Amino acid sequence: MSKQRKKKTDRRDAQREAAARRENAPKAATPRPATPRTSTRPAAAVKPQDARALTFGRDTYIWMGIGFALVVLSLLLMSGGRGDDPAVFDESVIYSFRKITLAPIVMLAGLGTVVYAILKK
Repeated sequence: MSKQRKKKTDRRDAQREAAARRENAPKAATPRPATPRTSTRPAAAVKPQDARALTFGRDTYIWMGIGFALVVLSLLLMSGGRGDDPAVFDESVIYSFRKITLAPIVMLAGLGTVVYAILKK
């Protein structure tokens, strides 16, 4: 018999012996179903898992709201300028102080306020 065939038969015999040992082994008792644990604490004392502290404080959210309001105000200041006649170009409406100077300053102030609110701690 060749070495390879001998290894194969030895392996098969070992598997059969292991299976026979498993069949003759004593059976373990079936586990009992788990019973739920009851708490002795009153139900009102238990805090919900979902409640967690806010990332920022109340004042930070107020500052961020002010900043966002300034950004929206600046966008409103930049809007408009449509003329009655599309063939007429009115430079005084399009290049007014409100749209070219005031609105960008208000925009930067709003963005600066939001950045200040986020970095303030």
